Amino acid sequence: MTRQYLTTSLICSVTDMKTIKGLIAAGLAETEAASRILRDESMKRVYGKYPELKDIDGKIIDIRKDRLIAVIDHDEKLARRYDIEEESLMSQREQIISDNDIDPEFDMEKSICTKCGDTGFVKGKDGTPRVCSCKQSELEECYESCGLGDYTSFTMKNYRDDYLGDAKKRSEIKKNMLRIMLGMGDAAEKPLWIYSGAPQTGKTYLSVCIAKTAISLGKSAFYTKCENIAALDDETIDDLKHIDFLIIDDFADDVTLHGDTGSVLNSVLEVRTASGLSTVLVSALPLADLIKGCDMRVSGKLSRAGKIT
Repeated sequence: MTRQYLTTSLICSVTDMKTIKGLIAAGLAETEAASRILRDESMKRVYGKYPELKDIDGKIIDIRKDRLIAVIDHDEKLARRYDIEEESLMSQREQIISDNDIDPEFDMEKSICTKCGDTGFVKGKDGTPRVCSCKQSELEECYESCGLGDYTSFTMKNYRDDYLGDAKKRSEIKKNMLRIMLGMGDAAEKPLWIYSGAPQTGKTYLSVCIAKTAISLGKSAFYTKCENIAALDDETIDDLKHIDFLIIDDFADDVTLHGDTGSVLNSVLEVRTASGLSTVLVSALPLADLIKGCDMRVSGKLSRAGKIT
């Protein structure tokens, strides 16, 4: 399929790629602002009920300002006097808080999310950081911009190893895909891999789930059909050369011979292979046939690819 046959909606849907870390960082200012608002509301509520506490806190602030001036003037005697006054006020403050069962952190900014402390990431059972549940909207936005917007129902927990009855093989393929995504074992030495299998055996489902998993672990990842790669805008194609993990589905020899597909694939794979970045090509054809029939520039790279089995 050449570029001119692709719809405008498709081209728009795969541009402006975003990473989950970037989206979380972009929302940090809003989270911090919300935390400050909650702190201010808490202080307003407590001070309104206990004006003597507000008065003491105001005096503590003034004393600290005066003490700073005394320190700058090297007046140690005056600075010590301010220390004693502050200690006395702090003692009164703590007594009021204790007597009235006031939250001692009522005037402090607190994390909006108690799970991740507003970092956006929590540690899984295996100790691996992953995106916190409070950032689900950011995850969905990231999926949308990374070619996964049409696969909202695809989840790893619904991927069945026993589908079609070959549970052991499917389980091993899943594990190998995860190792490649994580850069573990042989994947650290072979950046390019071919995942071949018969049609209707769940290759796309697993590929989408692996890409989603990569994003949920904080990696930059992208999923695309081979026939669509030449329609991506130049900025996205450049991103594909440098992201952590890339999956190109429905990879076929004849597709690489149409339009700009072979040229784009060659430039993307050239940079990624040289940088040691993991790429998985998913195909219904065996590797030998792909090597034989692909665009010559791509074929040379396939001859050094690993096989996912």
